[in-house]
Amino acid sequence: MTAKKGLSKRSKGKVKKMEEAKVGVFLSDCGGQIAKILDFEALTGFLKTVNGVALVARGSEFWRGQGLQAIVDAVKEKKINRVVVAENIPKISEIAITKAVEEAELNPHLVEVLDIKDHCAWPHKDTPKEATEKAKAMLLAAVEKAKLLEPIEKTEFPAVKSVLVIGGGIAGIQAAEDLADMGFQVYLVEKEPFLGGLAAKAVRFFPTDDCAICIQSPTSDLKTVTQTSRKCVYRSGFSEIPNLNVLTNSKIVKVEGAPGNFKVTVERKPRYVNEKKCVACDLCTSVCPVEVPDEYNAKLKTRKAIYVNKPLVYPPVYAIDAKACKFHECAKCVEVCPTKAIELDQKTEHLTLNVGSVIVATGFREYDPSVIKEYHYGEYPDIVTHLELARMLDAFGPTNGTVVRPSDGKPAKRIVFVQCVGSRDRRWNPYCSSICCMISLKHATLIKSAFPDTDVTICYIDIRTTGREHEYYYERAREIGVKFVKGRPAEIVHDPATNTLVVEVEDELLRRLLELEADLVVLATAMVSSENARELAEILGIELDQDGFFKEYNAKLRPTETKRRGIFLCGGATFPKDAPTASLHAHSAAVKAAKFLMNGKIVKDLKVAVVNEDYCGDCEFCPVTCPYGAITLEPKGEGHFVARVSELLCEGCGVCVGTCPVGAIELRHLKPSQISAQMKALLSINGTSKPLVLAISCSECGNAAIDSSGMAMMSYPANVRVLRVPCTGIVQVQHILEAFKAGAQGVMVVGCKPDGCHYEVGSQKTHKKVELAKTLLKAYGIEPERLEMFNLVYIEGDKFAEAAKMMTERVEKLGSLQLA
Repeated sequence: MTAKKGLSKRSKGKVKKMEEAKVGVFLSDCGGQIAKILDFEALTGFLKTVNGVALVARGSEFWRGQGLQAIVDAVKEKKINRVVVAENIPKISEIAITKAVEEAELNPHLVEVLDIKDHCAWPHKDTPKEATEKAKAMLLAAVEKAKLLEPIEKTEFPAVKSVLVIGGGIAGIQAAEDLADMGFQVYLVEKEPFLGGLAAKAVRFFPTDDCAICIQSPTSDLKTVTQTSRKCVYRSGFSEIPNLNVLTNSKIVKVEGAPGNFKVTVERKPRYVNEKKCVACDLCTSVCPVEVPDEYNAKLKTRKAIYVNKPLVYPPVYAIDAKACKFHECAKCVEVCPTKAIELDQKTEHLTLNVGSVIVATGFREYDPSVIKEYHYGEYPDIVTHLELARMLDAFGPTNGTVVRPSDGKPAKRIVFVQCVGSRDRRWNPYCSSICCMISLKHATLIKSAFPDTDVTICYIDIRTTGREHEYYYERAREIGVKFVKGRPAEIVHDPATNTLVVEVEDELLRRLLELEADLVVLATAMVSSENARELAEILGIELDQDGFFKEYNAKLRPTETKRRGIFLCGGATFPKDAPTASLHAHSAAVKAAKFLMNGKIVKDLKVAVVNEDYCGDCEFCPVTCPYGAITLEPKGEGHFVARVSELLCEGCGVCVGTCPVGAIELRHLKPSQISAQMKALLSINGTSKPLVLAISCSECGNAAIDSSGMAMMSYPANVRVLRVPCTGIVQVQHILEAFKAGAQGVMVVGCKPDGCHYEVGSQKTHKKVELAKTLLKAYGIEPERLEMFNLVYIEGDKFAEAAKMMTERVEKLGSLQLA
């Protein structure tokens, strides 16, 4: 992908030759409040002695009103070309200040904002002199960093306003419809000959107990399609939205390119029936001599080699089963087709689609319970799964809505449901599949309502009815006579003399062993990821979680995104979901994809990693460690490879920097010289009787915890100085050693929780480097206890304050560190 780069008029001429830094420092005293703690006269006097400081100003605030105008005026009048602001609400103020500075034609990345209230005044309010000295160190560090800042420009990447949706279940259909309604070109790809997925087989969905296969009405102007609360898929007209293309019998085999401009290769297997000619007259099936078990109907009946699923979802066109058809040896269907729609010589096609974004909606499937030998699934025909039962309950299904014993076709009068088959079981799947209890309650209620004389029992570990109105299902099931036995069955045995199944289970409530006789046993199996999930994840370059489902960027706040820009998830692709949640996911993924592509371009600041090719050499560490797949290796000379960073994919975390063994990679927005300059400045002024401790914190949870400790006015010693980095993953062992050399008596590394790192792996990798650094310190004769890592979140400001006190006390006991 070619990025469109351009230097704005504010920064032309500055990249080749940097101007001498003229730093303006603006001190906010929070309406005079923190001036009661910090000596602003002393701070102002100190700053005027610092080399490179061209202007020092004091005010109540500098992120709005007259204060902000003072910064703008100084920039416009060319008095300063770097801005340092000591503010009291740093993140909000930083946004306003950088925006104003940019409008004044100074690059917004030449601004440094620090928090002297929450990081200095409030936590050290009881020691104002020490707080003032710390403020001097903080300001000096900001100035020294600002002097080394360089302009960073924006880049534009083209974005194709089209979306690929993979999976034609209700989530995929809904996402595709939403995007097509919004005007995007959409390709809906389904590997089966017909859309519908599990929903087409499931008959009814809770909580409404109406048809499973319905979606929200399209908003496009489709003649004769009314806008109602929902529509059956076949009546919705969604396929007639002008910019929606449906590709069935198709799968993704290759994805190239970059976010906003993917090149996707789709393999489309032949249907052997021309979709534009077929009129669904059914003459072909009447003459087809081949019959095979009908997998769609749980093999409870047969179908012809040419067939269509009923009830029909889409497309309304017959398909030929290539594994069963005799093709030209028979060709009877060709002879009777009135429209010449059957084309037995169709070949597999490969299509190339150019899309800006991809939505994965591949759903989930039932776990194969045949591996659970004590339940004998596949051995005894009268043991079925929920999906097989659902086909029986369907009036269009193999038994016309009657629940029967597959072994002899007789009505099942005694039915036992077994919950958590293959789930909540560490032998198979340790997780709860979340929807199985409700499926059992739904089916049990449907059976008892239609056939009141049927004896229905549910054997359960726990009944989990967590959704809205779901508890009513449980109450209604009990009211109409469904029995419940708390216990996981030990075995299901078959009595051949009576063709009866016996479920052996201990009732945990009554403390007795039961032998439940049944005509039919229904296994509520685990729900697992789609069978091609791993293959598709590799093609798309996205991750699977430990449970085999696709991994979200963040399960709490970004549940429909992946770490790869432009690729989204919805429905059961991430975990088993009921219809309302799957629908909600589909809408969310569609909005996310639309937001990503709506401007036809992706605008991004180049706060990314850059590689010095003269130093880079074949180690292959950074491509492996990058959490976003932003780094590749490219050949340069015979047998030599160098790293290349995708400016679009790079998130600027610095994990690669912390991994590179030769220092060949660095961040544009935080270079090694800037880290060193800040470190030396922070440790150049003490002003306390206690030994200096440097806290290297990430910009996310780590720094937020420090913020919150100050916001709550939690006290900790003023000898603790904070150096903020994008992610602790950028930290190298040499940074820690350098800190001790610069005068630190102790070093704290403050990062995110290992399993909640904002950059996925940064905190984990830093922990390993801290342990390595401890080993090296010990080898150098330095106590490893002087170094410690802490993993915190925003609400753990108290833990930071405690850690700061603890580290101070620890290094005091260890005594002064003397380095040669």
